[in-house]
Amino acid sequence: MTEALTSHAIVHLSIQAVDAQTLPVLVELENPDKPVISISVARFARYLQLQGNASYESISKTVVAIGKLRDYYKLVSHEITIVEGSFRSFLEDFLAAFDHGTVLGWRPASNQQYLSTRAAVCDYVKFVMDSSPSRLDAVDTQFVSACRNSWVSLAHAEKSLLFHTKSRSRKKSHGRKRQAVGLKQYKPFPPNFVQELIDTTRNPRDKLIFAMLAYGGRRLSELLHLFLQDVTSKGRELHVQLMHPSQSPMKWTNEAHSQVQGTRREYLRAKFDLLPRTEHGAKRTAVGWKGIKFDDEAARSSDVYWIRDGGQYLLHLHRLYLHGARAATPKCNHPYYFVGENGEPLTVKALEKQFKLACRRLERKGGITLSGYGLHSLRHFYGFYCADVLKADLLLIQKWMGHMQVSSTAVYAHISPATAAKVLKRAEVLAQIEGRTGLNQVERERVASEFADIALQPLPDALKLGSTAFGQLDTKRLTRKAS
Repeated sequence: MTEALTSHAIVHLSIQAVDAQTLPVLVELENPDKPVISISVARFARYLQLQGNASYESISKTVVAIGKLRDYYKLVSHEITIVEGSFRSFLEDFLAAFDHGTVLGWRPASNQQYLSTRAAVCDYVKFVMDSSPSRLDAVDTQFVSACRNSWVSLAHAEKSLLFHTKSRSRKKSHGRKRQAVGLKQYKPFPPNFVQELIDTTRNPRDKLIFAMLAYGGRRLSELLHLFLQDVTSKGRELHVQLMHPSQSPMKWTNEAHSQVQGTRREYLRAKFDLLPRTEHGAKRTAVGWKGIKFDDEAARSSDVYWIRDGGQYLLHLHRLYLHGARAATPKCNHPYYFVGENGEPLTVKALEKQFKLACRRLERKGGITLSGYGLHSLRHFYGFYCADVLKADLLLIQKWMGHMQVSSTAVYAHISPATAAKVLKRAEVLAQIEGRTGLNQVERERVASEFADIALQPLPDALKLGSTAFGQLDTKRLTRKAS
């Protein structure tokens, strides 16, 4: 594959700000010995950061898109003299080239890639149209002038620049849009191996997280935002309360021993001089937050609901972790529940590594393959269990999994072909017994006597402390696999 040509690099610059720790900037490498930061792009990235409407990942992708525009300007259009009107079609030429992948080793863009790049470029051009060009270096000044000339020179700029978008909306019957083939892949972790995965994991912390993901069905990012105070016992079960990482209200005691009320963001700043992990930018400790449907909108909180009566089992793992592995780690100045060996907040990358190691152990033990499964597959397993085994209403599953939209729940609520066939057969038998198919009384009684033989099997016993009933391996199948 041909490597794409570029004249820049994207660097995450450490900054001193009350709302962020890093800023994605574009660095020109025309002279590698003297790299130059694009001031206009840095200003735009900081502007987006201050607006607070875009995630750090989104801002980074915007800077990448602008970088491609600068590459096109410097490496493709560099011979054009910058005079009034000479860049009349500069922006549209770039969009067409990016769309089809015709220059600089670019590959043809997907529909989503094109639309996001076009939006980023247009927003940037509008920003530089309204901002002062002072304190820009010569290269940046020329580039900004080219963008302005291209925008202003177009008699109907908005209409013209929307051309590609409009044509894409009609490309079901014609045009370049590539059609999606098949359905989105749905891959829950194999039910027979869930508990086995947990049992073969040595670290109590990892055992607890894997169990929370599988039997609680929440996202990993939500668990990594937990404070120590969010995880407690309730009776004989573990109680976990998810809170918004920056907006949830809370109370604490300040240095003057007075009670203070504020948000989690204010609490982190006042007690630990930290920002929420959603605002760590490009640092390893950064963790995202996808909007969830809260049980209590005022408190911005939501409970975690366990399947398989797993609360008692999870409470046992919680105690093992809290009084064992976590107690042995160095004490660090933060309130987070899950920590690494150094005592700092646990990172996504570190846990993904441990999950892969756990899968390899299980593969060696059972002679199976678990390639293609990730931590998120355990959340898929939760949705599969609720829909396919419990046959719960989608609105209930939405609440348990914290989805904002029920359409998101429908993706997880996948009904297996075996269950669909079994339920259909059951419905037909019930219709016969109830006389909805024209059978007489004698025939209905005969069907009723046969119905008991094809009834759905009851669920396995509820998950008990130390039990592996739910995750029991099919030893006969594994024996055949190993042989």
